[in-house]
Amino acid sequence: MQIFVFFRGASMSSARTVVGIVLAAIALSGCITTSMQGYADRQLPTKPIGRMVAYVSGPGPLVSSIQTNIAEEARKRGVVADDALMLFPPTRTYTNAEVQQGLARDAIEGVLVISVGDSGVQQQYAGTILSGQYSGTSSASGIVNTFGNTSTISMNGTSSGTMIATATPTYRYKRQTTFTARLLEASTGRNLWVGNGQVNAGGLLFVGDGANASSSVAAIFDDLQRKGIIGSSS
Repeated sequence: MQIFVFFRGASMSSARTVVGIVLAAIALSGCITTSMQGYADRQLPTKPIGRMVAYVSGPGPLVSSIQTNIAEEARKRGVVADDALMLFPPTRTYTNAEVQQGLARDAIEGVLVISVGDSGVQQQYAGTILSGQYSGTSSASGIVNTFGNTSTISMNGTSSGTMIATATPTYRYKRQTTFTARLLEASTGRNLWVGNGQVNAGGLLFVGDGANASSSVAAIFDDLQRKGIIGSSS
């Protein structure tokens, strides 16, 4: 167990203010790291993919955030990315012929399929902050010995007092999101690119759906662009 002790001669309200700042710093501090590996087919289309639909499977709230980020990341690179469920509403089952007709009708060149796994936000005990006010008296006596320009002092004494304190537990937050993705050629159904990766986040600022979704999608589109499968940034 880790205990942080603050002895203050000021009022309890001042001590609580300091503790509040420390607690906020512990809760919010953190970082986010993303790693992934992607592989492109050796026979890519003659021109980069300019229009695609995306289908995402995984935990509901995270899926929605990823879908929003796909449209934003695609737009940055001059690509149009629509939600596959808008083109093919999940109201019934579609035949292969219907899917091909729908893709051709909307001039869709690629289908991005993403599967997401998520640990959820995990809370971990980080220690306890003890804050309060101390008051008391001290007395001491001793002997000073001087030799040239150097003095030494030996003292003995006693101290007594009272401390009123509050103990506040603190926590760290972390989250891991994993994903696999593939981009299919709409006209043939063959894989143009496959990839997988994970996002590790720590701290309240970085464990939300938005941060994890943004990092995952950015990694996917960065790799697609780097390999020349989608258009360049506008």
